[in-house]
Amino acid sequence: MRDFLHRLLERLHSKARPLSRNKHFHAFSGESRGVLRIDRHLRDLENDLELLRARGERPRLRALPDGGVQLVLAHPALALVRTATLNREEVALLARHPAGAWALGEPAPAGQASAAEKA
Repeated sequence: MRDFLHRLLERLHSKARPLSRNKHFHAFSGESRGVLRIDRHLRDLENDLELLRARGERPRLRALPDGGVQLVLAHPALALVRTATLNREEVALLARHPAGAWALGEPAPAGQASAAEKA
């Protein structure tokens, strides 16, 4: 079952061939409803990382057991920080996004350059 959930998350998060939540609503019942939450979490995190990348501020990273990562992101306008804890599968999905790869200290995915790098 875990493999199914992982493939569902990859397909939902894919920009090339995304899975429609409305058209495939039957796939998101029971245990797989958590995949929607994870997808929203990763997309929101990617947006925050893109803003940090534009300002040139790196998030703090802390490696966790089993390949997980904890990211600490400072908010630009408020005196607060956001802490995101990701497991190994979520880290792999985040690394596919250019801002995610930048935050994790990995080379950007092939063929994906940000608008800042193109300018």
